[in-house]
Amino acid sequence: MSVTFTAAYVPASAFIISCVCPAAKAAALPYATYGTAQAAYPAEPLLAELPGCEYPGRCRPFILSLDPAGDDIPEIRLSNSNARRILNTLGLDSDDLVGSATAEDFLGRCLIATALEPADAGVPPVQDDNVTDCGRPAGYLQPLLTELHTLAVWCTAQGRAVSWA
Repeated sequence: MSVTFTAAYVPASAFIISCVCPAAKAAALPYATYGTAQAAYPAEPLLAELPGCEYPGRCRPFILSLDPAGDDIPEIRLSNSNARRILNTLGLDSDDLVGSATAEDFLGRCLIATALEPADAGVPPVQDDNVTDCGRPAGYLQPLLTELHTLAVWCTAQGRAVSWA
């Protein structure tokens, strides 16, 4: 299992009919609402030829929502144990590994944790019968706090909260 830290969800800015090929997504026409995209969806989707599709005749079109910030939304994926460690370091509840905070609050917590947290000594790997905990290398926490700081700065600029789940 893992926990992803990213920008909180906001409603879609538009919808497109496309496969997942990057060139097809870039060439797709935007629709203001899901209903208008649904009305324009091809009657025979497997026969639809999408401009920019890398695998014509094999790709299936979908109605995809577009995030107002585009496709470059930062995200940081951590194992459950590392997510608990980082949430505890930030002074946040780590019981259910799901939550959110305003970008400003999260940014402040990252700055305080970076200033106060001693160098991470790491955790050695542990083998218990068939279960292996791979541990955590020394110095793991500080670069991670820098990544989370970058996420918080991005979210602040976009006016979005930071969420994790």
